[in-house]
Amino acid sequence: MLVLALESLQSRNESLDISYYQVSGIHGFPYVPWQYPPEATVNPGLGYCTHASAIFTTWHRPYLVLFEQLLHAEAVAIAKKFTGSAAKKYQAAAEEVRIPYWDWASDDTQSRIPQAVSTVSLTVTKPGSKGTGTSTTIPNPLYQYRFTNPQPSNSGLGTITVRGGDADSVLFSTFPGRKDATLRLFSDNDYNQFSRDAEGIHNAIHVDVGGNMVSVPIAAFDPIFWLHHCNVDRLMAMYQASHPGLSITPAPRSPTFALGGDGPDDLFTPLYPFRHTSGKEWTSNDLISAESIFTTGYAYPEVPAGKTGDALRIFATQKANQLYGPNLKSASFVGNESGAQAPGARREWTANVLVNREELPGSHRVLIYIGKYDKTNPDSYGGEDNLVGVAGLFAGTAMQSSNNQYLNISIPLTEALVAKNIALRPEDVVPTLADQLHWTVEKADPSTTNPIPIADLKTLKIAVSSTITEYFEDKTKLAVVSDPLTHYEPTKGKTGGLQPGETPPVGSVAPPVVGNGTVATR
Repeated sequence: MLVLALESLQSRNESLDISYYQVSGIHGFPYVPWQYPPEATVNPGLGYCTHASAIFTTWHRPYLVLFEQLLHAEAVAIAKKFTGSAAKKYQAAAEEVRIPYWDWASDDTQSRIPQAVSTVSLTVTKPGSKGTGTSTTIPNPLYQYRFTNPQPSNSGLGTITVRGGDADSVLFSTFPGRKDATLRLFSDNDYNQFSRDAEGIHNAIHVDVGGNMVSVPIAAFDPIFWLHHCNVDRLMAMYQASHPGLSITPAPRSPTFALGGDGPDDLFTPLYPFRHTSGKEWTSNDLISAESIFTTGYAYPEVPAGKTGDALRIFATQKANQLYGPNLKSASFVGNESGAQAPGARREWTANVLVNREELPGSHRVLIYIGKYDKTNPDSYGGEDNLVGVAGLFAGTAMQSSNNQYLNISIPLTEALVAKNIALRPEDVVPTLADQLHWTVEKADPSTTNPIPIADLKTLKIAVSSTITEYFEDKTKLAVVSDPLTHYEPTKGKTGGLQPGETPPVGSVAPPVVGNGTVATR
């Protein structure tokens, strides 16, 4: 029923405001008001979507609710056309239609694009002329959207939506770090920080999927956009459930189609263009708790409708640990292997990517590698076997300057180091990274010239930090993370790397480690 509903929604006349085209266009292109008068437009070259903003996660929730309501209504209408003994089965299935989520951090997919979304055609059962089920093969509406009208040449759109050719391999290569980064979300004790970190993971998925997904203005036309954002919303609900009482604090505004000025963005900033049936705009305050999703008719396996309060907090915390937590019995948790002596604790390593988005207009990828390379020959950098993480800069050429141009994206390195049989003690990791850590920068659109000379990027800084993180056998407890230490040696002397004496992007400066594995005294 989901597939039939989506096919029907995609076939609606593109001039209708509740067509697939117009609803997808809320995110950006074609930059027109949605159910608002033209005079409500503030920044005509932008979409309604909020990015690099405190309300990133909350804005996308009513967007998903709108899309889901349309899908559900289509499914119910189609199910009513079935007759006979099977009619009740289709009608019951239609009532259950919701947006599916793609958990790109699960062991099941290991970040690969689900087959249901990458299959070109599907065989489905449709109601025939007399209401009986008829088997037929259709183009898969989860695979691509087919535009019914020609799109402007400068829109970046063709007759169908497209994805990158290497999406699965890049996503799979960076899965271990993505799973680690997803678990780390639940150690954030500030909602705004959670939102920033979740957006960082989200950005990398966009640029790795490629094609139309790399550009903010046109990403929502690809059907995979909805599955991707449904998973972001799921993680938001899990975070809200496991951290009751935490919510958005005021932060500088990122301008949108309907929002201008410096803000701030806060709990009461209107989430344009979404309104309640009363006509009042949605705000983040409407979404302040995990339980708020139940009022809009959906739940998640990790945030079930039957639980509330402390029972929900315990349940969601258990699920986060079970889905994304490390194996506490692995060698990396032995104290002398990581320099963390507490049971269930180990030293976690991170690459911090800092850059001003204004230096890189449009969408880009900063690719992080650990492996042998020729330091004198940039052409030797990289290699899929050495790729450990991607920092995604997800933007569009029409993105306006804002107060939130400086990005600080965290790329977990721990699992890559463990896979390379490197003990997690500073005396082992620091010299390894000093020798093998390197990076490249490229435009997310593979049709353009790549890579970008790192020496041309004056604001790019790659840094390395570590924390001691304590995990618990009791899955109802979230990991406890120490203050981070920034290590200069892994990036010293490297173009684009943090140099000794420069301000650490996180925490304080770690004691230096010398080559023979002993800690030097200043």
